[in-house]
Amino acid sequence: MPTLELHELVDCATDEQEAVIRNVAYKAGVLWPCLNADCRRDQPRSAPRCTSCGCDRKGRPIGDSWPITYGPISGHLLADLREALVEWFTERGRPLPDAVSFEYTDQYESHEWSDWGSLHFGGRTDPYCDFHTSIVAEILTEISDDEAPQHNDVLTIALPR
Repeated sequence: MPTLELHELVDCATDEQEAVIRNVAYKAGVLWPCLNADCRRDQPRSAPRCTSCGCDRKGRPIGDSWPITYGPISGHLLADLREALVEWFTERGRPLPDAVSFEYTDQYESHEWSDWGSLHFGGRTDPYCDFHTSIVAEILTEISDDEAPQHNDVLTIALPR
């Protein structure tokens, strides 16, 4: 049987056939539709977020997220971190991302949140932003002191719009 890419089928289809192909792809789990009313673009199975608008599979914008293994972060530390991030970007005249993600690090056996983060702008992610020696890094250390993150944990903080 010949192998075809999904886009090859869609390109050759009529509007009615295209709708059938998309429905089959959704049911088979090969694609998922972005549920953001302003976007509605199809995404591949492997995409955790829409590559166009950044919303998750339920159509929600990027929000706070921390691993299930990690206990709840105290409200004041979460608010302090969000405020420090906004201040950091404002002071440098840099565009405010939708969210910033920090990963677990065991550098020097510290077992804490890394002081560098990934910046999320809708469907685009900038993989490295250094917050070393800033108030952001101090707050991340404070959060780690409450409960050390586990290997592969990711902490995502949504920033206000």
